[in-house]
Amino acid sequence: MGGRKDPRLEFLRRTAPGTPLREAIDRVVQLGRGGLILVADRTVAGPLVAAGFDLDASFTPQAIVELSKMDRAVVVDEDLKTILYANAHLTPDPAIPSQETGTRHRVAEQVARQLERLVVAVSEDVHRVTLFHGAWRHEIQDIQTLLARVSQGLQILDRYRRELRELLTELAQLEFERRVFPSHVAAVLQRALYMMELEWDVSRTLVELGVHRELPERHLTALIRGVREEMELLVRDFKDGPRSAEEIVDELLTLSPEDVLRPDAVLRPLGITPDQDVEDPIPSRGYRLLSKVPRLPISVIERLIEEIGTVDKVYRASRRQLDRVKGIAEARARAIEFGLGRFKNGYTATMDGF
Repeated sequence: MGGRKDPRLEFLRRTAPGTPLREAIDRVVQLGRGGLILVADRTVAGPLVAAGFDLDASFTPQAIVELSKMDRAVVVDEDLKTILYANAHLTPDPAIPSQETGTRHRVAEQVARQLERLVVAVSEDVHRVTLFHGAWRHEIQDIQTLLARVSQGLQILDRYRRELRELLTELAQLEFERRVFPSHVAAVLQRALYMMELEWDVSRTLVELGVHRELPERHLTALIRGVREEMELLVRDFKDGPRSAEEIVDELLTLSPEDVLRPDAVLRPLGITPDQDVEDPIPSRGYRLLSKVPRLPISVIERLIEEIGTVDKVYRASRRQLDRVKGIAEARARAIEFGLGRFKNGYTATMDGF
């Protein structure tokens, strides 16, 4: 989910539109011929090269195209700067299993499994381009298919964002009434986690778009803006225990999609148990709402919560009580009264742009 890393994204970046390797692949496809490109240094690839030309020539897309006409593999170094071998006859271990039926793709898969390096196979008949690395297999999609997938993901994210906004607005009113139960907290966190999961999926597709990613990437940035911060503030309001909100959110982002569907699994990192739901509402400290009051720094918010307590108590506090808190003068006291009053009456209590 959010924050997770996939090492194979680097292979998608290297073969994305606009990169030299992708230019070479596209030219091979346009030529109507097949091709096999192994990306590995000489010490790694050498033992599998039974025959071929030892080149040490500069890597260029045009050179790859010309050398691919010789039917066998082209081997380039992992920095994509030098063509090491041309017309290379690769001899992987025949005992390595392969699900591929074509000779070129079968060799590509076996080499990728044996060397744990990127291999690109271009089918001569159907112009299919497949990436292999270890047991990983990925077929490159055309730009229109990728753009359609991204567009669908962005539409779903937009709907999730509106739903999260509504949930947060409803939650704000419950906070003032001290009627927040674990199920309310879980519902908000689940919606935010859905967004973070979908954001990761869309970001992965954007990597494949290469130079075509700019506009949808801007849209994605706008849709996901503030979600992580809102999660941390929400956790800080309701967590039970000494763990930091950042640490708890990091743990939430490691949950499996199946666990995200379970309120108990979502609440567990916060130290909350669902059996509190019926009889024990959870008081809100108010970090999320108070952070949205203009010109109210976090240091003052912390003192305010420490001295007065929960957000409903802050809302009911008199201006004189607020003035007693260090860092809160008359102007800030008025701002707190006005801001919390708006939130209590249904104003959208979310981050800027949310």
